[in-house]
Amino acid sequence: MNKNNLLESISHKILPSGCSFFDQQKKVIMADGSIDVVAGPGSGKTTVLIAKCALLMQQNFNNNKGICLITHTNVAVDEIKNGIKKIGFDAEYPNFVGTIQEFFNMFFAKKAFHMVQRNNNNFRVMDDDEYQEKFEEIFKFLKPERYSDDYNYPNASKRDPYISIRDDCTFEIFSDAPPFYEIEFNESVKRLFNRGIVNNQQCLQLSKWYIDRFENRLLKSVSERFNYVLLDEAQDTNILQYELLSKLFSDGSISFQKFGDPYQALYNIFEGNLDVWRPIEENPMNYREISKTSRFGSRIANIVKNVCVEKYDSFKSLEMVKSFSPYYIIYKDGNDLIAKYNSLIRLCETTSHSFEESNRKDAILSTFHRDLTNLYPNYLKPTIKSKKSQSISNQAYNFLVNLIRKELDESFKEVKEVISSNLQCKIILSECIKKLVSGEYESHMIIHGLEEVLAILLNDCNKKFTNTNINDLLDAYQSPFLSNGDLGRDQDMFGFYLGTIHSAKGETHRSTMLLLDTVSTVYIDNKSFEYPTLELLKEYLVGNYTHPDEITDEVERDETIKALKLAYVALSRPSHLVVIGISESKLDGNKDFVDRLNKNGWQEYSLSI
Repeated sequence: MNKNNLLESISHKILPSGCSFFDQQKKVIMADGSIDVVAGPGSGKTTVLIAKCALLMQQNFNNNKGICLITHTNVAVDEIKNGIKKIGFDAEYPNFVGTIQEFFNMFFAKKAFHMVQRNNNNFRVMDDDEYQEKFEEIFKFLKPERYSDDYNYPNASKRDPYISIRDDCTFEIFSDAPPFYEIEFNESVKRLFNRGIVNNQQCLQLSKWYIDRFENRLLKSVSERFNYVLLDEAQDTNILQYELLSKLFSDGSISFQKFGDPYQALYNIFEGNLDVWRPIEENPMNYREISKTSRFGSRIANIVKNVCVEKYDSFKSLEMVKSFSPYYIIYKDGNDLIAKYNSLIRLCETTSHSFEESNRKDAILSTFHRDLTNLYPNYLKPTIKSKKSQSISNQAYNFLVNLIRKELDESFKEVKEVISSNLQCKIILSECIKKLVSGEYESHMIIHGLEEVLAILLNDCNKKFTNTNINDLLDAYQSPFLSNGDLGRDQDMFGFYLGTIHSAKGETHRSTMLLLDTVSTVYIDNKSFEYPTLELLKEYLVGNYTHPDEITDEVERDETIKALKLAYVALSRPSHLVVIGISESKLDGNKDFVDRLNKNGWQEYSLSI
């Protein structure tokens, strides 16, 4: 079966009935050699990758070589593996489909570790939170005498501990820890390493040492194992990951194809804003685009392409979804915003059956958690990550402790430790957890229990919740427990998903509102300079594009690039309705902006009283 016929048979298995890949997608699927593919939001990149994997697996059927597909999340891995399986292939040896961490750990870091720790069979890779817990267990015994108990323990990852391995495979730990506890900090990391406990950054350091030491042999080995390497979401690789992948796969012996959207590169946005993957510069002769989207109609596409760091004139809609005109809402406060957004959504539901029937979320997004807290004091910034290994009871326990923490205005860690040491508090909370996870409770029953805990902690029998609207929070957090949701994610309030733009990356909503209230503060020579998001974006939102390189002020240019990247991600989430929210307080001196919004296709939504 030739490639065209095989692709046609694949299409029937993974695309909706009556659909086929369009020309840009077909060219990428069929492309040989090393290429860089920029795939816009909603352009079908994941489906293209699944089809390409299946095609290459068929081509490799008799040559004992595999394909290597590297992505960034387990969700993406599962989606790709399931898609390949649906077509009739699998991702087993000699193929590899996995996360970038899994790739480095499996092929390089683990081998490097056992060369350094010859008699140690342990090798446990922990995420930063788990690693921090283990680090603190050791550091609290090693810390210098003058390290006060009032201090928080140092953040192990932020002090950048580095494993320096010598030629004889002995090693030493270096870090950015300050001198007065540097020795104890480094010794704590060393003891963890001797126990086989490492984090992902240290795995990369081990991988780098191993790859540098055996580079020629490894280049030969990987070319014998794989003939294609596909890197998904290339823009999300960090500098060291990208450097190591380039060293392994850019010598020409393997076809190295990178897929992603550099305009959504948020990885380093607050740490220098340096894009690791720059496809047009790196590979101008083999640059490809998938610039047609099926996610939303042209009314949204025309906005998205104009808030791109590079003007994205080629980005167009396939018109598979009929999107509404873009709206803006001017609001007085959080309640006014919710009332108007809710009313707008109800109106749209009456005019569009597909919008009404969509089961996707309606979202309110902002750059920072603090923007949402300013509008909604009961909004809780996620302070803990829900791990897949956590039981529903553990998630409920952490949630309730977090409510108490917020009322006391203390750190989560400190409150949890105090509660854990008090048997009566633990008994009361266990009863609250039983009620919470059962779903059959009245809020006052749990509130009574939590106030008993507060009374014990503060030695005040009359203590009530005053800083936190406990009823709203219990209502908002009821469904995550019952649906096995993720407590670490941002939350649903008032029927809307509230969260940061970072948290919504990769999602699709039926409607999305971007709040333009953010003010970024930059400190230069002990002076602070404020850059309101509304000021940075307003020309782009009314169709006037200026390339950031034309902005002469270096700091303003950098802040504009950040604002554009964030707006591009946020405004490309919805399928039907895109909205921007503007506080009345931000409109001073910007009255002409509203007039220009109206002239450029935006519609104001005002709630009739």
